[in-house]
Amino acid sequence: MIPSFLRQCAAASRSGRKPCPAVPGRTLFLALLLAGSVFACAPTALEKRFTDLLQEYPATEEPLRIPSLSTAPAMPSASDAGGRDVIIMVHPGYSLFFRSRERNLHSEAKYDLLKLQLDSEAESIRKIVRSGHPLILVIPGNYQRESVAPLSYTFYLNSLTEGGTSVFSIFSESASSGTLATDTMVTLFRQLQSMKVDRVLVGGGYIGRCEREFYNQLATYLDNIPSFIVPELSLVSPDDITDKEARAMLDGLRQKDFGLIRQLIERRSAQPNILSPVHSPVL
Repeated sequence: MIPSFLRQCAAASRSGRKPCPAVPGRTLFLALLLAGSVFACAPTALEKRFTDLLQEYPATEEPLRIPSLSTAPAMPSASDAGGRDVIIMVHPGYSLFFRSRERNLHSEAKYDLLKLQLDSEAESIRKIVRSGHPLILVIPGNYQRESVAPLSYTFYLNSLTEGGTSVFSIFSESASSGTLATDTMVTLFRQLQSMKVDRVLVGGGYIGRCEREFYNQLATYLDNIPSFIVPELSLVSPDDITDKEARAMLDGLRQKDFGLIRQLIERRSAQPNILSPVHSPVL
């Protein structure tokens, strides 16, 4: 609640009839700090949209039902699913479940871009799972502690994969890094070698951040298996673009034009192999 003398100050300022009541400097400072926190706590329209979106995924106590790659005897051969590619998604759903509570939401354009990408990512994962194509999800490490809604995130992952038998999980070292622990990367490398994979296709979030960290580490290990970043599966961090860029990307994605996404990957990654849209048979 805002102290009465601050309300008096505001009234005096508006009327111009009487001065603000005299108060000790320390008291005034603390009161202003309190008033600022009160206003900061007021939810914005975008904050409510985000909260409503999060509520679409109920918090349940169910365990993660995606088999760990480290416990799988062997992944199915990529050729059994009509191709010789394996798709790896880095930190799915990150923009919703790992947003800082303290950070104000971005602009309307950035929120709309984020929401479009979130929906597109979920649709793509469901499509890949239903096709029976081999899919590996790189889940943020320690997500039970670092997610803003860890139980909802578990529900989200389970609902996306629908108990598919060709999807597996591995964990990055932390929620803020796409890098894998050495033993996890060795496990991944051995599984991919056993599957006789032609290509590894990488997507997820964010471009130039966790996706880049994972891709660079993967490319170092897989010197005999080509790996590519897929623009159609890659997500943009709102912190890395302007409002103008967000609006342009949004317009492009609505028309299935990934040109600006490709350009961002090129700018924020060190000479990556980027998959051409015509060479994406699973998407």
